Amino acid sequence: MKESFRNFLNQIQKTQRRAIKQVEGEQPISLQKFDYGTFPPKMAAIDGSSRWIWNNPDLNARIAIIRSAYVVYKYDKDLNPPIQIETQGSKDEAVLIAPDTPNIQYDQDTQKLHLEIQRILHRKTPINETLSLLRTLSEFKMVEDLSGKYIDTMIVMDGALTYVQIKEFEDTIRKIISSCKKNRNILVGVSKRNITRWLGSELTDEAVMREIARNDQKMLYMEIPTIPKSKQKFPSIGMTYLAKLHEKPVKTFRVDVFNPLNEDIGTIMSHLAYYSQVNTFPGYPFPLVDAHTIAALLRRVPDMYNHELVEAGMELGLTEDELLQHIITHEKVESDPFHRYLDDTTR
Repeated sequence: MKESFRNFLNQIQKTQRRAIKQVEGEQPISLQKFDYGTFPPKMAAIDGSSRWIWNNPDLNARIAIIRSAYVVYKYDKDLNPPIQIETQGSKDEAVLIAPDTPNIQYDQDTQKLHLEIQRILHRKTPINETLSLLRTLSEFKMVEDLSGKYIDTMIVMDGALTYVQIKEFEDTIRKIISSCKKNRNILVGVSKRNITRWLGSELTDEAVMREIARNDQKMLYMEIPTIPKSKQKFPSIGMTYLAKLHEKPVKTFRVDVFNPLNEDIGTIMSHLAYYSQVNTFPGYPFPLVDAHTIAALLRRVPDMYNHELVEAGMELGLTEDELLQHIITHEKVESDPFHRYLDDTTR
């Protein structure tokens, strides 16, 4: 067994070295340096979380909670610390997903949304994928709300600015774009995990950025070529970049930017970098850490809504035992290293 592990790891090392050599041979990839410049505008950060709490396997019917959270920060160089919180909030909603049971009736709009999600995913019973897309939609709805309330603000989401081509998503995206244009807001998506290989290497795009920027103690960004929207399963809003938002960052990130003001991209990166100076997470916008902490509370306190679920069920005549035996007490551990780091550090 040990010899097998040695062989496997050796193959991985060789592939990694070959890919790095290829990257180093393509060093002229357009890296743009930037520095701190004009003090940044207000930042509204959004993140979301979800958790299954109840499962009836006889019907393949599950209930989950989705939480979307936001924090609004302002930057003032004369304050200590210069990043100051202005407001915060969250929204929780329960969702029922039962793809195999046609007699379970949703309201008309929800039924249509679930059917469209199943169609776009080309799967008969996409339980987890459906929840993931509903969570993303909930986060976009929060962006829609904030983009209509705030002006001259940088609105930053966790994750890529991508969406699925179904009516509920497209209507929400159109409203976000309209509000951002009207209120002079810039929308940014920062991905904790990015597995795209649009730069043509065996390494992921993030790894390419990490290798070519490894010895450069400057903040850097590069635009990466995007796949035409007609060929994307999940189209993206705006332009896509890889960014190093600190001289010695914890990692580099994919950064999507919808820039209706046509502001200089270096200036936008500078704004992000001002909010990415916290030593615990160098190179990652700190308002997103706070939004993540609020959202992730849903997973860290698994019984937050269990008592309400049991009370509601008993009012309908179900026994406590019937209800408790279907409560979900354990969820899959998040596998992405930075996500785990973020979770562990913010506990």
